[in-house]
Amino acid sequence: MQATPAKKPGHARPKTAAPAAAADIHFQKLFVTTDFSDAALAGVRCAVALAKQLGLDATLLHVVEPPTRLGGMEAVALARTEAEVAALARKQLAALAGQESVSGVRLTASVRTGKPVHEITTAAGEGGADLLVMATHGRTGWQRALLGSTAERVVRHAPCPVLTVPSGAGDTGAGKVRPFQLQKLVVPVDFSRLAQAALPWATFLAAQFGAELVLLNVVEKFPIDYLLGQELTADTLARLRTQAAAELEPLAADLVKATGLKVSVVVRDGTPYTEICQAAETLGADLIVLTTHGYTGLQQVWLGSTAERVVRHASCPVLTVRELNQKNV
Repeated sequence: MQATPAKKPGHARPKTAAPAAAADIHFQKLFVTTDFSDAALAGVRCAVALAKQLGLDATLLHVVEPPTRLGGMEAVALARTEAEVAALARKQLAALAGQESVSGVRLTASVRTGKPVHEITTAAGEGGADLLVMATHGRTGWQRALLGSTAERVVRHAPCPVLTVPSGAGDTGAGKVRPFQLQKLVVPVDFSRLAQAALPWATFLAAQFGAELVLLNVVEKFPIDYLLGQELTADTLARLRTQAAAELEPLAADLVKATGLKVSVVVRDGTPYTEICQAAETLGADLIVLTTHGYTGLQQVWLGSTAERVVRHASCPVLTVRELNQKNV
């Protein structure tokens, strides 16, 4: 979700439209990626638990990335061929499927060769995936600057919603993994039609798990306010928070009436992605559900994406739904 600035007091926003029905969400195919790392295992276990809850089968996807060809490297006797690496990956996937299988969920394996982001998004498109699940390795600093984030790039380009699971998600710190569950979902809302695209997905999952929905609005201080000498005062921020809460309440009431779910409202002020992540952690949320514009090229460089920053920093899983790809709604 790309955050939009809160209107100044006295400037009415367009009336918030009623959200699409959760009944319009249809899951049939779930894909989950793995690179056989411990971090990726969190994503696999999350996907298997979700598949069991929704009565789905799941496809385990691994991408073999061809090594960079350097002069003389082909002559190294110990180097494996791509075919050998792919065959080994299939064996590892089969072992992983057996290790993580649960009653009622059939796990199938798929191995592709190429660049991870391209192969993951292509496999999801060709396979008709309704949801793609993957773990995030949580790289920061120079590692992220040099290596980037496969998860963030997949979120930007995937043809279906993407559920990202932070490395260590569900780890109790005692060497045990907490069972995947959804008890509280945070849904950032900035009163745009784009933001509301996340609501059908959030209400569908909340209904499946009997979870609470938390509608979150972030009142943001945009840099332009400072440049124009219009810094928001504490009193102004308080009025904007009150206004935002007043606009969220009818939406929450509509959701309660339509779904019977427990729905609450939270308003914070600050930088959107920071406040979203902090609110989710403070509230003990199990999932953040939000939309993304899916910017690429110069738009991505200059505008960035709140959703991608949330994916990078959130301590709980994040479900992102692209603006122009609502095939299931």
